[in-house]
Amino acid sequence: MTLAAKAGLSVVAEGMGVSVPDGRGGPEHKTLLENVSFRIEPGEFVCVLGPSGAGKSTLVRAMLGDRPISAGSLLVGGHDGFRKADALRGAIGYVPQRDINPDALPVERALHYASAVRLPSHATVAERQAAIDRVVAEVGLESVRHQPIGSLSGGEMKRASLAAEMLAAPGLLVLDEATSSLDPATEARIMALLADRARAGTTVVAVTHHLDNVDEADKLLILGHGEVVWFGTRVAAIEHFGVQRLADVYVAIEDQPPGFWSARWRERQAEDLLVADAKQAGRTATGAVAERVASLAELSIPGFGRQFATFFCRDLETAVRDRVGLRMGMLLPLALAAVVLAGFSATTFRNPLMLTRLLDPDEKKVLADVWGEVSEAIATETVAEQDASIPGQIRVFLDSQPKLLAHLREPSTARIVRDALTDTVAVAPDREIIDPGGTFKWLSLMSICMVILGFVTGFREIVKERPMLDLERRHGLRFIAYVIAKVAALAVVLAVQIAIFRTTVEVGFMIREAFGGEGPAEMYRRGPLVSAFCNWLAAVACAAIGLVVSACVRSTDKGVLAVPLLITPQILLGATILPIKGGVLAVLAKLFSPLYWAHRGCRSEGNGVPEFWQNLGTYDPAIWIPLAALATQITVATIVTILVLRWQERAALGRNRAVR
Repeated sequence: MTLAAKAGLSVVAEGMGVSVPDGRGGPEHKTLLENVSFRIEPGEFVCVLGPSGAGKSTLVRAMLGDRPISAGSLLVGGHDGFRKADALRGAIGYVPQRDINPDALPVERALHYASAVRLPSHATVAERQAAIDRVVAEVGLESVRHQPIGSLSGGEMKRASLAAEMLAAPGLLVLDEATSSLDPATEARIMALLADRARAGTTVVAVTHHLDNVDEADKLLILGHGEVVWFGTRVAAIEHFGVQRLADVYVAIEDQPPGFWSARWRERQAEDLLVADAKQAGRTATGAVAERVASLAELSIPGFGRQFATFFCRDLETAVRDRVGLRMGMLLPLALAAVVLAGFSATTFRNPLMLTRLLDPDEKKVLADVWGEVSEAIATETVAEQDASIPGQIRVFLDSQPKLLAHLREPSTARIVRDALTDTVAVAPDREIIDPGGTFKWLSLMSICMVILGFVTGFREIVKERPMLDLERRHGLRFIAYVIAKVAALAVVLAVQIAIFRTTVEVGFMIREAFGGEGPAEMYRRGPLVSAFCNWLAAVACAAIGLVVSACVRSTDKGVLAVPLLITPQILLGATILPIKGGVLAVLAKLFSPLYWAHRGCRSEGNGVPEFWQNLGTYDPAIWIPLAALATQITVATIVTILVLRWQERAALGRNRAVR
């Protein structure tokens, strides 16, 4: 059987009801659909109509297997659409209201990646290309197949979405308000295209609120107050409701109490029962439909390797072809590099710094003796009170130095001497080193910039693709392949951004040194390659954490609000502002802060660094430790993202069916 040879599927509802908890935590349920019965034959084109809240979207979700029914039955091709959703995968196509193809990709490339997910794993490259050529011709996109989807008209975008769902030649094609945003002329063309698909054998069910072109449909399924109030032709519907225009049917439904029109419809069904029985007695396709569905159950879903390669390549190609995003992605690291270079333009990285040590016993003895004489000298108000003793001579000298005398009389001076004598404060000159302050501040800012890059890159990646992700799940997308491919693609993008950022900064300091300026002290930092690698891992870890947030939120705006909440704790726990030397802060930093490990991987607190610059406390300087910690954080964040997506799907479906 070729990939385009699938026949249409019937959709049969018998007394179907759908109810959900009322949201107040009690046993009460809210009824969304009640006693819904209809039969859509293979190859029919049916438009679903009804006022807002009539249950149209609930019916669509039930057809797609996303909503369990609480009463009656709903069979798609002779199978329970909810319990046999996996068996029907690939047999049901779904076009939502929002277009689902990446705007930056040309039509041909978008369909190339869609075919890798939607077609069976055994489909060859030639078969996939043949499927692409077939649907491009069927939806009339031949003239724009190499143009970016974002540059197409609204109707062409909708045709591209329709083409993606037609790749697997589904037996049932469901559209949920897919033409709501189109102008009347474009909507008419789409409806004519759907009618052509139905005549070719595909069962088409389209939810719409546009009534101008529903005459293209074979039948109308009209819902009101969660019940079927009509199922038949457009002309008969106008006669049944006693109105002049189809639009007036909505007014008629809302003018009558719930149950009125559904009762009228059941009365009409009872009158036509003999005719309906005669028609159903002549049907012979039931066994064929069951046989076709049984063959569709053998559809093999592409494995992890193919799905990973598909999503990874699609993300990278989308990033490269998105000109605006590409420019912003390149300008952001350049802007951050400019901030770093400007912020440290006046910094001197090699100022001398005198280190001190504790006094030895002989020095303590001398200091105690001298301080005793000085204390006696400064205790009196005038020199006349002193004799020719040593304190008197010291006082004569100090009277000529009033500022020094005032300083010696301050309580802090006596406290310093006391602390020096008790080994509390190191005051004895030891040796001179290069001040690490400028270098450490520079390393901290470099790592903070990487954290910003990571979060900004990752926080919107899933939420912006949510409609496409939900749709591809219907075709067997594996969360593990999708998320790992997303992390890998982000890692490549961040590697390029970090290369631009660090190269710009390093070249800037090289130019500065060539003109007699100073660069960061090498003795307080790891090598440039090691530092760049640590910063890259930290950025990827932050991007992976951003994916967790992106999976949790339902709009990009909410993701934007979460970014400051992510960055602030990183800075506080990163040992860049606050010292992290032990206790609860150290545990939190090691568990949740990629910035801490980036800081630890880039910075060197060697012997002789003053204690007030030792933000990391006592630690093992082995480079493999921060690298392993960052790799672990990336892995954990990736797993959490997968689990969040799985939990969301399980909660939304409310079922125990296996979730890949």
